[in-house]
Amino acid sequence: MGYVFRPEDALMVEELSQTPAGRLALLIEQELLLRLWRPLTPQRVLEVGCGTGLFLERLVREGHIVTGIDASPAMLEIARRRLAPRVALRQGFAEDLPFDDNEFDTVALIGTLEYVNDPVAALREAFRVARQHVLLGAANRYSLETFKLCAQRLWKRSFYDHARFYSVYRLRHLVERALAGSVPVRWGTCLSFPLGLLKYVRFLERSRLLQWHPLGHFIGMRVDMVYPMQTIQTPLFAEVTSRMDRSRARASCWRSLAGDKGFCRFAPGLDGTGAFHPPSTAGRMRISRPPISDR
Repeated sequence: MGYVFRPEDALMVEELSQTPAGRLALLIEQELLLRLWRPLTPQRVLEVGCGTGLFLERLVREGHIVTGIDASPAMLEIARRRLAPRVALRQGFAEDLPFDDNEFDTVALIGTLEYVNDPVAALREAFRVARQHVLLGAANRYSLETFKLCAQRLWKRSFYDHARFYSVYRLRHLVERALAGSVPVRWGTCLSFPLGLLKYVRFLERSRLLQWHPLGHFIGMRVDMVYPMQTIQTPLFAEVTSRMDRSRARASCWRSLAGDKGFCRFAPGLDGTGAFHPPSTAGRMRISRPPISDR
């Protein structure tokens, strides 16, 4: 659990999103995330920390089946007015999601990790309930706009006082900690110029040529779910001979994607005997036929 947005914070977020600069910035952020994501078919999507439902509204227009969860009742109230009854909305926390494993195709955390106490725990929960992708969106600690927000803390109080900003490399490090290893990641940034200049440089900001560097104010990242083990989809066969009591079943095998940690599960024959076959150096099992004397 981290900072929970109060009613005045929710109103401020809604007001900022309705200004000309806010609407344009939101459009550019959504375009970046959708370009990184690029699903081929409609997805079941969960947004953790859905806020007032701005990103969920875009996903509904794209034809996806979406669910939102947020810790703030004030945020959810605005989201319900915007989206209900098209979207299922629930109150909950990012570190303890009330959903089953692999329940959604994609899980999105946009502007969420900045306000949780334990971002690694929040990421682990997102990876638990996601089947294919996790989308991340966060404010960049090294952008010009973030420097301005940090300076404004000296004379102006807002919900940004509770935010923890990240860099591209810090986000990747958190992902690797949550998954205990590296996975395929695609990222980009946008809003490289101050928001006050956005109406003059909007065509530059929407160009892919300006979204490859790590200094834009908004970081978009797609994490692909890759499982360290997978089964070999080969049916189990048994030699059918005239003496059924001497027939042996083949082993059910697993292999590691790394190629060096394969193992085999013991498969007994019909007479209670069996054979163990260690994995080859490539991690794939080679099953030998039973000796002629056993047939």
